[in-house]
Amino acid sequence: MTKKFFSASLFTVLLVSGVSGCGTAAHGNTSSSRSNSTSGSGSGQSNTLVVYSAGPKSLAVSLVNDFEKKTGIKVQLFKSTTGKVLGRLQAEKSNPKADVVALADWSAGNALKSQGMLLSFHPKNESSLLWKDAGSTYFGYSASALAITYNTKLVKNPPTTWAAATSAKWKGKVVMPDPAQSGSAVDFVGGYLQNHNDSWSFFQNLKKDGAVVQGANSPALNQVITGSKDMVLAGVDYMGYSDIAKGEPLGVVYPKGGTVVNPRPIMILKSSKHVQNAKKFVNFVLSNEGQADVAKKFLLPGVKGVAASPKRKGLSDIKAWSVNWVTLSKNKAGIIKHVDGLLK
Repeated sequence: MTKKFFSASLFTVLLVSGVSGCGTAAHGNTSSSRSNSTSGSGSGQSNTLVVYSAGPKSLAVSLVNDFEKKTGIKVQLFKSTTGKVLGRLQAEKSNPKADVVALADWSAGNALKSQGMLLSFHPKNESSLLWKDAGSTYFGYSASALAITYNTKLVKNPPTTWAAATSAKWKGKVVMPDPAQSGSAVDFVGGYLQNHNDSWSFFQNLKKDGAVVQGANSPALNQVITGSKDMVLAGVDYMGYSDIAKGEPLGVVYPKGGTVVNPRPIMILKSSKHVQNAKKFVNFVLSNEGQADVAKKFLLPGVKGVAASPKRKGLSDIKAWSVNWVTLSKNKAGIIKHVDGLLK
């Protein structure tokens, strides 16, 4: 069994078990934890909280630091990818530890809801949220859009449509994150199919033109930064903007025909031992103060009236496809299998 096949199979097993949506890793992110000196308590009133977050890790750390300063509540933070966070939740199902979970994939929130794992509650500014599920169990605290990110030293006239990125001009010069390793890449494929009559022709053309489907978002983007590839298709936009701010020679284009805008959900587990603290944390993340942290990390804020960073395109500047996230969640295993057979 090849390593790629094993990766895709493991991802599919997680999906079948109801844990869908391997998420996008923060640029250069690794699993880590933030320790604290206050132990947990079943009373729900202790001065502690356990948060599991799927990148970007710098945002998770900023939110936790600001929350701790504001409330005095000590937070134990586990930072990783959506897939690893979900895997940890499954492993701990008989002895849950997390109170709050923040993921990088909207459909993953639906998967946890379908398992009956989420607490329904009403945040203070619920009416101002751009994205929330109908049952008030998970809330979009930020979002990323999937774009074409290109090396400005190598590309002077980037494609402005997805189809144009498959022309002979770009043969062998394109990389796309692997849906078996990137939840956002699965969401792109699923969203594209929903908005193009389930046609796989775009992906067949990518294959003909020698596009490489490899790795999660960060390693795919790194190939563009180093110049080994001209551009990455369907990469999360905030990583590109973050690297541009660091001086990397990158540009970001949103195809004029539309793209996937993926809200990133935050939620409280029913099993939380610190429900009141968990509610305080979610309310903080969704507050203007918490949303300011979101904007600083080049993600799209999840609250109406909070502006995105002036160094990136705002939500109103991006044509977003309509996506049925429940359907996409159900189809993820099949999408991964089909892409694996078509593009690898």
